[in-house]
Amino acid sequence: MRPGGTFLLLLNHPLLQTPGSGWIDDQVLDPPEQYWRVGPYLSEANTMEEVEQGVFIRFYHRPLSRYINAATEAGFRLQRMEEPAPAAGFMARADEYAAASSIPRLMFLKFLKL
Repeated sequence: MRPGGTFLLLLNHPLLQTPGSGWIDDQVLDPPEQYWRVGPYLSEANTMEEVEQGVFIRFYHRPLSRYINAATEAGFRLQRMEEPAPAAGFMARADEYAAASSIPRLMFLKFLKL
């Protein structure tokens, strides 16, 4: 890439999409609560997950530092980072997880080639 070029990276949020992460319905508490379990963040892994009935996707987990360090070592500078709220379409299908609106599932990174 030429100097001044832009590199855009959209990925599953590395802090929240870890091996073993997922919703927990805690029925022990009164009133019951839902929360997001975070798995071993620093462990690199790839997993196959069923995201819809019969639909499987392979996920590759790396800590955020792995992405940032690889980009800077390749001559890029981070210009912007966004953690968008889940899309309305997702929320319409996941109404049982009201807390999902406050947990970003994706991360957007914008880099400039130096």
